Amino acid sequence: MLRRSLLALVAGVALATAVVTSPMAAAAGLNPKGDPNPYGDPNLVSMFDGKTLDGWTSSKDGLWSAKDGVIHGNGTARGWLYYNKKQVDTFRWIFTLKQVKGDHKPTVLIWGKTTPVLNGLDSIQFQPPNGGHWDYRTGHNNGGGKLFTQYPHTSIDIKKWAQCELIGNAKTGIARMACCPLKEPAATCKGVEVLKFEDKTAGRVGPLAIQVHNSGIQDEYKNLFFESPVVQSPDKFITT
Repeated sequence: MLRRSLLALVAGVALATAVVTSPMAAAAGLNPKGDPNPYGDPNLVSMFDGKTLDGWTSSKDGLWSAKDGVIHGNGTARGWLYYNKKQVDTFRWIFTLKQVKGDHKPTVLIWGKTTPVLNGLDSIQFQPPNGGHWDYRTGHNNGGGKLFTQYPHTSIDIKKWAQCELIGNAKTGIARMACCPLKEPAATCKGVEVLKFEDKTAGRVGPLAIQVHNSGIQDEYKNLFFESPVVQSPDKFITT
């Protein structure tokens, strides 16, 4: 009888913990792996441990380093760093960035491919936080023309931390980016849409990557999170 009561008590505590933990985790911005994020989406997964480049593949040795809680571009050469734990089609990607030194805007890559390795990963390039762009795909390798729409906004200083959110839908070929200046000690900011890309032939499974356009550029990234497939508010920003 006593044993039965103890078992019932343990089961009750476990059930109560499960019921309470999920809402608490969501409210605290915890994803299923327990990684904290400030965006209120518990499905976001952390891409960076703050100490190493585990989970990332670089185009060249010595191009990137993990330094002081950030991914740091060493400025040695042109190249990229892609997240290798999962390739995505439809996704949400949130990160914080700034440029320490350089003569070209920061650049990130979506919907590329890693086999074979081609120029710019054969991808679509977004230039956070202000919305420049390029289309690296075979047969394109140009500014993209009408495939991109840049939206007017107050220019964001790339030398200071900025937050950006990219959302992409591989079925529609639509990818969008919203950014905002991040004023410390704030953990997040209210973004505005700066760029939209649309081409139904572009959406595919590929890596999320950060890029340095040429040698001498030192860009830094931190607070990198992604979600794929998108569970919460698909095709909508959660930071605007």
